[in-house]
Amino acid sequence: MKKFLYLLFAMTIAVGLNACSPDDDPVNEPPTEIPENPDDPDQPDNPENPNPDEPENPDPDDPDNPEPTTGKTLIVYYSFTNNVHTIVSDLRTQIEADVIRVEPAEKGLDYAANNYAIGSAQIQAIRNNPGSASSYPAIDPIEVDFGQYGTIIVAAPLWWSNMAAPLQTFLFNYGAEMAGKRIGLIVSSASSGISGVESDAKRLIPDGNFLTPSLWIRSSQTSDCHSMIAQWLKDTGYTE
Repeated sequence: MKKFLYLLFAMTIAVGLNACSPDDDPVNEPPTEIPENPDDPDQPDNPENPNPDEPENPDPDDPDNPEPTTGKTLIVYYSFTNNVHTIVSDLRTQIEADVIRVEPAEKGLDYAANNYAIGSAQIQAIRNNPGSASSYPAIDPIEVDFGQYGTIIVAAPLWWSNMAAPLQTFLFNYGAEMAGKRIGLIVSSASSGISGVESDAKRLIPDGNFLTPSLWIRSSQTSDCHSMIAQWLKDTGYTE
């Protein structure tokens, strides 16, 4: 009888550990702030390039990253906690870009309730049938002219090893319009690796020209992310 009770207790603990919260953990985090209206600058010409029909490759020895394209930069992000918003706010101090913040259509959801049951269910629905629009949670309507952008930076929280569900909805809806554009990926997580988020991005933007490497910023590094972002912009050839 004692062995049976011990086994039952161990199984209960294991189930509790497996039902862990997403890495973009809202507990004890301040509420997400609303960003300011983004600037809308034009990309400057490059007077140092003697042949404008042949854009310069910032690193000719790096075949993994596509050459710069014409057009502006767009940042697309979702943030339930303050982490991704803080990262995007810092990024905007280093580059000129327009910003879209994705918001769920259903307001007031408590993703932390019942051991993060809502977010977990959303991710599982996508995993079960990623090709169906009905698998993705509804988001607020967004109008964007992708034709004016040459580079799109996606900033995402990690939920249960995947990209946060609302941001997956945006990419499911618009990923085809990002074909041929440079795609940069920034991921926030507490500790888990980001390969699942990278796979989601490439599934949802199958014809994007992805910059490498992706930028992984752990939650504990968020407040000091400035130098990490600056180095990533150089590593990907976005800046010199």
